[in-house]
Amino acid sequence: MHRALQLLRTARFAPALACSLSLSQVQTRCGVDLSRARARCGFSRGHLLDIVVYVPGGLGDARERDAAESLVQLSIGEELFERWVGTVTVAATVRGGPLTVLNTSSQESSAFPIAELPDAIRAAVAGLKLGLSKEPLFRQADAEDWVLFELTPELAADYTAQDDLVFASTRVPELKKSFLRGEPFFSGRFSDAGELFAYLKYEGMASTSEARLTERGAIEAALSQVLSERGAIVGLGLGIRYGYLDLALVDLDCVETLLLPALRALGVAKRAWLLFCDSELEREWIAVHSDTPEPFWG
Repeated sequence: MHRALQLLRTARFAPALACSLSLSQVQTRCGVDLSRARARCGFSRGHLLDIVVYVPGGLGDARERDAAESLVQLSIGEELFERWVGTVTVAATVRGGPLTVLNTSSQESSAFPIAELPDAIRAAVAGLKLGLSKEPLFRQADAEDWVLFELTPELAADYTAQDDLVFASTRVPELKKSFLRGEPFFSGRFSDAGELFAYLKYEGMASTSEARLTERGAIEAALSQVLSERGAIVGLGLGIRYGYLDLALVDLDCVETLLLPALRALGVAKRAWLLFCDSELEREWIAVHSDTPEPFWG
């Protein structure tokens, strides 16, 4: 099994700590007492959670922000933090006392004690998953209207990820936008069916737009036949230099046993790779050919 797939299957994360222990560690490391802090969280674009920590009598500075981020990571564990949290920000609030503060913002008034944050985050994630399909995309009816993106990349000698995209079409637009924006990416935020989102990136050998479309069509047909019930093609793209096919993979073993042999038989260019959308695997790659060079990383 390729190293990238092994990493995915053997990923290990530091577990969550009790809130009291998290608070103690943060105060020792950062010198910030967040025991009286309050928090709120909500989903933003890309199904990422944005968290605001309100610090009574705080300054809202970088030290408090680092402390708040450390507290969130310790109290919910690395897995939830790395895969689901977008931003952690702090806001200084009036220090509590015997008098009622009348000008508290509506957002601050909806905040809850910091000790409740881990349960709130877990509940938010569970709620979002209820809205995700349990069926993999290859079993779902393909939408008639894919969403088309037009982009304006800058000319460069080479391109990392999909930075040279000019045209792209997708059946999972929120996922595609999140990836193109460079946000932290986790396949499980967009599918609850165990799919891994990856993409084939290949150097186009055709010289005209029409020929490039024909070239991509041949690759698409070959992969569709190979994937069958192992995954689905969920996006297509043409860039200045490269062509792209976005994949939702269910059976990861098919990559080396079926997908790569089919691409080699088709005569795909030497500069061709299977790359991964997930941030955990952003520097992992699977070469299509034995003499394929390493991708350009910028």
